[in-house]
Amino acid sequence: MNTTTAPRAHPAADVDRVLRERFGLDAFRPGQRRVIDALLGSGGALAVFPTGGGKSLCYQVPALLLEGVTVVVSPLIALMKDQIDFLRGRGIDAARLDSSLSGEEARSVERRLRSGELRLLYVAPERFNNERFLEQLGRARIALFAVDEAHCISEWGHNFRPDYLKLAETARAVGAERVLALTATATPPVVEDICASFGIPRDNAVVTGFHRPNLFLSTLPTAARGRDAVLLERIRSRPPGSGIVYVTLQRTAERVAQALADAGLP
Repeated sequence: MNTTTAPRAHPAADVDRVLRERFGLDAFRPGQRRVIDALLGSGGALAVFPTGGGKSLCYQVPALLLEGVTVVVSPLIALMKDQIDFLRGRGIDAARLDSSLSGEEARSVERRLRSGELRLLYVAPERFNNERFLEQLGRARIALFAVDEAHCISEWGHNFRPDYLKLAETARAVGAERVLALTATATPPVVEDICASFGIPRDNAVVTGFHRPNLFLSTLPTAARGRDAVLLERIRSRPPGSGIVYVTLQRTAERVAQALADAGLP
């Protein structure tokens, strides 16, 4: 079990310097600075930002100011890869542990974790079912434990995942010094659940809203028998480009895909 220390205050100048020198940015987006100040001060925070609102910077900046490794829990391997490529491009030692790595690649990451070289380690929530991994984490200094898609811990959320339920207990068991929960979608009951589970002060829940002015939603009620024709008309009336057609069943997806292909749409 780690011996934890009280969070150490960091001058505002340190935060601004890291933002400028390591990330090439001049200013924070709404809510980011409040979250970072809460982490560096009282030690726990929740960030509810819209998709694209800059949640990742809320743990990336502190990771470079704190002693120890920042563990980032994310269910999305593609997102992990993108962020690690970005961080390495900035000269920041980051890695991931997931099912796509070879045995040698995983052992290399584990060696860097043991040696204290790693600044950020990305893992999937299912990784915490591995006793060997938990033992390794328990020997490391976990400066920050960041949980992305944190609404998944709440049964009130739209995407409840049982593996997420264990994360708050795991963070305590490995001696994490700070916890950051992140999500783009959290109703008031979900916010309360997340704060209660991770012991985050309610005042440190920073909710900037969900509105994204670059998106709009419109509907067109259509009889079932006319849906395919309406879909084709809609696609053909728009400039060429990518798109997504949502359906409820696999067989419907296959039928619609074939219909689009037959109509000359790739």
